[in-house]
Amino acid sequence: MGQPFEHEIRVTWGDCDPARIAYTARIPWFALDAINAWWEEKLGDGWFQMELDRGVGTPFVNMTIDFRSPVTPRHRLICAVRPVRLGETSVSFEVLGRQDDVLCFEGRFTCVFIDAPTFRKAPPPEDIRAVVEAHLD
Repeated sequence: MGQPFEHEIRVTWGDCDPARIAYTARIPWFALDAINAWWEEKLGDGWFQMELDRGVGTPFVNMTIDFRSPVTPRHRLICAVRPVRLGETSVSFEVLGRQDDVLCFEGRFTCVFIDAPTFRKAPPPEDIRAVVEAHLD
């Protein structure tokens, strides 16, 4: 399997709240941006292409995030992404966000595969299943 996929995010002043740390709502956004980058890197298509070109949606059904250290604009945020579970119609990803080698957050994000035109749960296409399976531990 090797190392998890890493996605770099430039946290800016605009991402911060009056406490001078990243606004809490930005943390899931950072994690989802990293998961989308994983899809782009490993599948060749991100969520936009999956939805519009392939007719496959992946709405999230669960997000769990534990905050460990504040995220600030001081350092790049490196989000390590890896799939941790593949079900019949769902996939779960782990995302670890670090700045300057300090763990800032860790989360688990589960989405369900759907047929986008009908918005009905469906198994992932075989090529998508194969990509995810190749990266499971």
